[in-house]
Amino acid sequence: MNSRRTVILIIAIVVSALSAFGLSQYVKNLEDDVYDGAALGTVWVVQTEIPKGTPAAEAIAQGLIQQSEVPVAFIPATSIQDPSVELDNLVAVVNLPPSSFLVAGNFVAPNVINTGILDRLEERGMHTVTFTVDQVSGAAFFIEPGDFVNLLTSRPYEFAAAEEPATGADGEPAPTADGGGSLSDLIGQAYRDPTKAYPFPEEGLVGPIPTSPGQATFLNEVRYVYQKAEVIAVGNSLPLDLGESATIEEQAAARGGLITLAVPAEAVQIILAIGAENIYLSLVPSSYEPVPILPLDFTEQRLPGETEGRLTPYYATEPTTAPAE
Repeated sequence: MNSRRTVILIIAIVVSALSAFGLSQYVKNLEDDVYDGAALGTVWVVQTEIPKGTPAAEAIAQGLIQQSEVPVAFIPATSIQDPSVELDNLVAVVNLPPSSFLVAGNFVAPNVINTGILDRLEERGMHTVTFTVDQVSGAAFFIEPGDFVNLLTSRPYEFAAAEEPATGADGEPAPTADGGGSLSDLIGQAYRDPTKAYPFPEEGLVGPIPTSPGQATFLNEVRYVYQKAEVIAVGNSLPLDLGESATIEEQAAARGGLITLAVPAEAVQIILAIGAENIYLSLVPSSYEPVPILPLDFTEQRLPGETEGRLTPYYATEPTTAPAE
């Protein structure tokens, strides 16, 4: 019985050896088929993961990258040919995985890794504007660096002045103390002359001018200031680089009411002129496409839910008719 088991074991070993030999030959034949007649070229291949920030000289010295030959057709156009020269004084921009070819852009200057807010702005010719929001006007502090937001302004209507305003000798509304026309003056003009309706006089009025909050559907003038503005920082936290993860302390610093946007110079001026206390932020996805959104007509008498075709907040994206059977 023992001799029989021994024979079976020997046969199994031989079969396994033959199978392994056959498999190795098969793999070798596949490689020969791929490389057969192909012109070979030299590439540098990552052997062990190279952590972000690793100096190229250190990666070379530790054997983290090694030279290999592959068909020229497989070699990227940006392949590194001489790491000691082409990557001199550079560091890994992200974690480089094993078996990846070394190409231009895998290593960058150290100051790129430590790019600050001024460098980020200079790349796009932007300025910063910083203001404080609370949880209500700041999207419950869900905003993070790198997000996009719409900026709205909200200010109460001045209904008390919507009655027949005081007039000057020429019959026009008397000027205000600052010499200009306030919202109240414009509402007063519309009260006497519908062709001067605020804020688009040429469009006229839909309904009567409300003279008190009790007569008004809308109590606040809400308008879009800008759409899809980029949040460059929240608190003192900047957007994370590729491959980075925030620490608990950094996550805490990124939660708060201090918002910094990257915008052109004119936008800084306009946002500050409106006043941060009048700004409301609305989060939008990166795929959001801005479209003009006109102001509400302050003479409107019906809410959307009372108007056919506007019954839900999503009416603009819903089909107006049922699909054909």
